[in-house]
Amino acid sequence: MSLSLGLGADSSSYQEFSLGDVPGLKLWLKNNTNVAVARWDSSASVTNSISADEANQGTVSGGGLDLDGSADVYELASNIAIAENGGFCLAVVVDLDVVDNATIAADDSAADAQLTIVDDTSFRFKSSGAPSTTTTFVFPSGTFTTNKTLILLNRTAGASNKFTFAKNGSPLTPDVDNSVNEAQGENPKPFDFVYVGAIGTAPEQFLNGKILELAFWSNALNATQIAEVNSYLQDIHGL
Repeated sequence: MSLSLGLGADSSSYQEFSLGDVPGLKLWLKNNTNVAVARWDSSASVTNSISADEANQGTVSGGGLDLDGSADVYELASNIAIAENGGFCLAVVVDLDVVDNATIAADDSAADAQLTIVDDTSFRFKSSGAPSTTTTFVFPSGTFTTNKTLILLNRTAGASNKFTFAKNGSPLTPDVDNSVNEAQGENPKPFDFVYVGAIGTAPEQFLNGKILELAFWSNALNATQIAEVNSYLQDIHGL
């Protein structure tokens, strides 16, 4: 397997790499590690975890959690917050049953911060605060499917922030005519989340399918780190 973003290398040279080697890791729900029906504990030195009450928990499947799209939601032990002009990076492996308003991480209501697969063409990042700013990345039809998929979203720090988006290790370029606030400097607003798999506990925008792995950094990753993260997750999940 070759590394993404044009940095070619044999993935065997990265067998000892761990997502915990990348600074700023705040949450790592590691596949097939510390996962149970009611909770999923972060790996390595990260102290955060997610848990669900008895009525709103998924099932363990494929080394991750299978959420039913109607009520299953997990809450972080402690909120993760990114300040205005702060960088961050999300890497997640999902295997969706339905590609429609699949919320990966969010705050406690539909009006608040969120990272959501909207449909087969679009991904939404909505900032925190009042007023919030919504960035919608629009890609060709069929970009997001019910196949197992690795998504990586990176935002650099500063008022002139820049987004980088990748699927299965390959960079994706948003359609500038149909995307919203995706260009450099258009959304440096703060972001925070406390729920995984849904926007709060309201019956809307629940993820229907599996979250197989999820990592979140409180800073931007550089090109080498992005390549390493992509290569590691592609190798682990056969992507």
